[in-house]
Amino acid sequence: MNLSFDKPPAYDLGSDADLGMWLAEWGEYAGRIVHLGPDDGRSHGQLCWDVLAPTGLLAPDCGDCDHGHGGPRTPDRMEAALARRIPADEVPSWTAATLVRPLAYRGGGTDGAMRRLAEAIAVGLAELLGPDADWRANGHAAYREAALGNVTWTPVTEATFDAAMVGIGSGRAVVVVATDED
Repeated sequence: MNLSFDKPPAYDLGSDADLGMWLAEWGEYAGRIVHLGPDDGRSHGQLCWDVLAPTGLLAPDCGDCDHGHGGPRTPDRMEAALARRIPADEVPSWTAATLVRPLAYRGGGTDGAMRRLAEAIAVGLAELLGPDADWRANGHAAYREAALGNVTWTPVTEATFDAAMVGIGSGRAVVVVATDED
């Protein structure tokens, strides 16, 4: 048996391999859906749709019903759900909240030690996409600070609660989605 103790190759998630690795690790650790890759011309809605499609979170639980619940049924409706434009100076805070904050229950250590790591990843993403990036969210489900407690949002998944941040800029695209089922 030939065992190697060499450092494994970096994740191929963009030109900043360390940031890509941290984002991928965070996604696994915190149960977030994350994507960092090139901007290939897709809209925010199409990009988010394509990232979420393999997860099963876009499929309705009760088929094609008229209950009016759940997320969008097309990429165009996903685009409409991502209607909240996030100003550049607020992107790190919104992204960190989406990376770390539980959505179903308030509290739960959301501002503990892991918050600092989430903030570092969020700042890195904002810098990578640049100050002219176009960031969108589906509402205040994760980032309650700006809404003064208002947690309204438009769902992007079939999960009970979700929060999405999608950014496109400097030739790169980022999707971060948090879901809490309860």
